[in-house]
Amino acid sequence: MKPNRLSTKKHTLRFAVILSALILAGCASTQSTTSSTSVSSASSTVSTASTSEESGADETDSTGGAMNGTIGSVIEANLSFKNKDFYIDYSTEDTVKIDLSAPKEADGVKVSGSTVTITEAGMYVLSGTLTDGQVIIDAGDEDDVRLVLENASITCTTTAPIYAKNADKVIISLPENTESTVTDTVTGTDGNDELTAAIFAKCDLSVNGTGTLNANANANDGITSEDKLKITGGVLNITSADDGLVGKDAVLIKDGTVHITASGNGIKSTKSEVDKGYVYIGGGTVNITAEQDGIQAETSVLISAGEVNVTAGGSANGEQKTGNAMFGGAQSTTTDETLSTKGIKAEAALDITGGTVTVDSADDSLHSNDSMTVSGGGITVKSGDDGLHADNTLTIEDGTIVVEESCEGLEAIDLTINGGTIDVTASDDGLNAAGSSVDGGFGTAGADTLTVNGGTLTVNASGDGLDSNGALTINGGTVYVSGPTGDGNGTFDCDGVFTINGGVVLGTGSSGMLKTPTTDSKQNTISVSCTGSAGDTVEVKGADGNTLVSAVAPKNFTNVTFSTPDITEGETYTVYVNGTEAASETCSGVVSGATGMGSFGGGPGNMGGRAPNGGMGGQMPNGNGGTPPQMPGNTSDT
Repeated sequence: MKPNRLSTKKHTLRFAVILSALILAGCASTQSTTSSTSVSSASSTVSTASTSEESGADETDSTGGAMNGTIGSVIEANLSFKNKDFYIDYSTEDTVKIDLSAPKEADGVKVSGSTVTITEAGMYVLSGTLTDGQVIIDAGDEDDVRLVLENASITCTTTAPIYAKNADKVIISLPENTESTVTDTVTGTDGNDELTAAIFAKCDLSVNGTGTLNANANANDGITSEDKLKITGGVLNITSADDGLVGKDAVLIKDGTVHITASGNGIKSTKSEVDKGYVYIGGGTVNITAEQDGIQAETSVLISAGEVNVTAGGSANGEQKTGNAMFGGAQSTTTDETLSTKGIKAEAALDITGGTVTVDSADDSLHSNDSMTVSGGGITVKSGDDGLHADNTLTIEDGTIVVEESCEGLEAIDLTINGGTIDVTASDDGLNAAGSSVDGGFGTAGADTLTVNGGTLTVNASGDGLDSNGALTINGGTVYVSGPTGDGNGTFDCDGVFTINGGVVLGTGSSGMLKTPTTDSKQNTISVSCTGSAGDTVEVKGADGNTLVSAVAPKNFTNVTFSTPDITEGETYTVYVNGTEAASETCSGVVSGATGMGSFGGGPGNMGGRAPNGGMGGQMPNGNGGTPPQMPGNTSDT
């Protein structure tokens, strides 16, 4: 077990206050909606009705918000897309055509040199090439302006090529089989404010269609809205000197394909009000390669559908930590932390309810400064630090999570697994509950909790397998843990009470820091001295010869600990390694065989490994006698 590393991370009361405000204000928000759907979390209500900001008699919600989210109903009530956010066939509409190669004034259009200014609501079809010029939208406060980019090319060496100065909303539509390009050179101004993107809007901005838009932002950001930025279609190719997409109020993606290569953040939302500063992805494909954070939200991130692929710095460039800090390990071999290189980062809440998420990051792959919930979807991450990290609570309800590389796989003050399929590989602790302000310090239990109530959890950790600075509780599910090969860590470790009350549990690892459950447990556990090598099949059988559990161990081991509902007092259980009997033990009580301290403050035992409680009688979980599962990770003795 390593010391409390979370306490050194940024964790302020502000984020908890924001999240609480989201939940409380949501009660009032839902009263103004015309329909709503309750979700599993008591703190969340998904609204499918229009908000006062964008409602209108000629518009209705064409899609609802996020299902089963927990980021707070104030935000979820704003996850609506209006009809005007989506593509329409402009061939049947009244349009104003503008040939950018030789622009001319028309109704709602003014031309001054290479500057084209649109002054009225309407639909404007832009084609041709505007060299070193600018398109400005300066319409009324209640006006909607739709720009149809029909193979248009706009370059500007002095400012933003497209600037939405004033309107209620600007919609950029990309017709099928078209490709348009905007390119900037420097960050311009409008005399007062900086125009920090190739496409810069001071109002709400939507992008839709099936065509292609290339944004070459050589100065700063790719596409920025000072209000909401919505994407419901199109192929967006964005290369930016800083951030790719910025929606200061929010970024919402419902469909389309977005490719971002950014020297800063990939997608960012920056306002800290309770109903703003969030990123929502509910469909489409988002591919991000960023030198800093892939997705960063000042409040919350919610992913409910679609495909999200993020490279943020890359796991190979992360901090390299090895060993156990208690014995001089868990040390960082790199010190450069000047840039945040997290895959997906939220200040208040990060929720994943569906879709597929793939992240390769130098820092944490998924990170929240407060809470994180996974209730569906598929997540695959490689991290130079933590796979999934929350400063406060991390809850897994459902879904599939694969942590292919990490320092620590899952980490939070309170870490709860209620369901799902989770596969973790970690160079330090597999699961770590740490960071509470009530951490007791060396050998003293803190307020941290690690609880497994269900699901299937497979862990391959070079440090502690399951580690809590407070209590460690297993009430159900199926838990496979391949712990350390060295004696400085343990397969199971906690500073508080370790109980197994249900489920199927199998652990293989070293013996030096052996930790076994307390006699307060409601399910019997057996621990045996048993030696095996990487790649060996470990199988536990009862007296009747039936297999209770089996698994393939990815690393060498000297101890096997197991617990299943089938272990009965007075019965003898045998561990086989590659089909050969390796150890046996008769169940004599709640904990049989070896008992160990595993961490200071634990049960009887000593630092050398096996405690003076007799021979080990360990076992592992499975029970069907079928093909044993392969535990995660490599098959070398590392």
